[in-house]
Amino acid sequence: MRFKGVVRIELSRSLNQDDSKALEEAIREVSLSLVKGFRDPEDGGRVLSWRSEDRFLVLEVESRRLRIDEAAMRVRNSLEASLGSSRRIGVRDIELESALVEIDGEIRVSTKLPFVKSIEAGDKQTTIHLKTLGEKDLKKPILLRLLRLLSEKELKAGWRGKTEHWQLVKESKIKFTTPITMEDPNKILEEAGLVKRFSIGQWLYTPLATYLMNMVREIFIREVVIPLGFTEAVFPKMYPLEIGLKTGHLRGTINSMVFASLPKTYNIEEFEELTDYMYVTNEAPPEEVGNYLRYPEYFLCYAQCEPFYWFFGGELIDDASIPVKWFDRSGPSFRWESGGIYGLERVIEFHRVEIVWLGRPEQVIQIRNELLSEYEKFMDRVLDIEWREAWVTPWYYEQSGAVERVEEFNIDRPGTIDFELWLPYRGPREDRKAWLEVGNLSIHGTKFTEPFRIKHNRGETLWTGCSGFGSQRWLTAFLAQRGFNPDNWPPKLRDYLNRNPPPEPVATVTYPKTRTGREELEKLVKFLWR
Repeated sequence: MRFKGVVRIELSRSLNQDDSKALEEAIREVSLSLVKGFRDPEDGGRVLSWRSEDRFLVLEVESRRLRIDEAAMRVRNSLEASLGSSRRIGVRDIELESALVEIDGEIRVSTKLPFVKSIEAGDKQTTIHLKTLGEKDLKKPILLRLLRLLSEKELKAGWRGKTEHWQLVKESKIKFTTPITMEDPNKILEEAGLVKRFSIGQWLYTPLATYLMNMVREIFIREVVIPLGFTEAVFPKMYPLEIGLKTGHLRGTINSMVFASLPKTYNIEEFEELTDYMYVTNEAPPEEVGNYLRYPEYFLCYAQCEPFYWFFGGELIDDASIPVKWFDRSGPSFRWESGGIYGLERVIEFHRVEIVWLGRPEQVIQIRNELLSEYEKFMDRVLDIEWREAWVTPWYYEQSGAVERVEEFNIDRPGTIDFELWLPYRGPREDRKAWLEVGNLSIHGTKFTEPFRIKHNRGETLWTGCSGFGSQRWLTAFLAQRGFNPDNWPPKLRDYLNRNPPPEPVATVTYPKTRTGREELEKLVKFLWR
């Protein structure tokens, strides 16, 4: 990799003939600064030419291992030190112009990349021409991030079509020679009026539907989460954009995030024109409402674990405090799923139990293993359903905006295990589309402890982990295998039903809407109220 660019320095005053000797010495100091720290001077930088223009100094610089933005700042700092001490001349501003990066080999990337003016790609070399960078840009590692982005895009392109590595880890035995039911529980829940579509990917869950979701969720918390020492917390469900920057979701999954905006003012009089329009037309045109809102400053809960990392951000943790083991079930998460919306399986607004933990690597791995064992018992002995586990670390680790090539399976490295349950109504077990991912279990390594600066007071490495239990999906998969008749349910769910009588279903003259729906509801009543 080779760099070249023009460093334009604005001085505090114009140069004159009396400054010439000091200026020549300053340029020599610049040359020394560009090779400082390199064993081989050829790896550093050098001044190809320089000239003075009134109060400006213009230097053409090239370098190999020294990035051109770093070279420009070395030029600035060296000149300020030399001319400041000898001639009391300061540096007011700096710009890097006509900068280019030469990379061996052909790299095909978009010219729409930030700070990129043009790209010339050939068989043996790619030249990237950069836009002018000011001092503010040079002080940030913008070029470093840009080069990393290029590398990640090339890595993605090289592994295109292998976006996820799915490897079966473990599976249950076959429990049903003949499925108990082949019915789609989504259709039954909707037709019988237990849920009602509120908007795209959103449902209203009646008390009876809520009861069924809570049944599976409460048993999960009682059987798995609390016995392992996790304690309940309540996390916010709307996050500032900078949280998404630190977690990486704004880079990796912005296309499926839901954003929130605040009003431009709290003064109701400022909205009078809009409210009058809505009064007269009985309409609320989104484009008009948008004129009264600030730009989006927040995004709605996406991964649910983000506030956990924020809470410990910038804190020093000692051994007495770790491992930290929390869970949150306090509210919904939001993901824009576009055309993939279906029933309760794939929604925009969903509910889950989010389990998060923090500790040294060996503690995080141990907790993951304990959770993994208890998940298997929960699926096998409590729900008594067919399941499988898959290691789904992507070929390039793109979760939350990061990219890293993963060549081999290692369960104790950062990555994710998915839990999948069979949906008989979708097809045979051999059909991958007949399985529904209902939860996952992840080790993050330092992915979140580093950007949030979560540190150990003795310098120990800290890792985090998380696990999501999707309430809607677990219920759907359970009903798909076991049906709505409690006679086919395992003991702990029948016991829950007996100890906690379900609420009465909703039924009006016009609801459920269809005769089939009313018949389904009557059937459910016979099942649940005996």
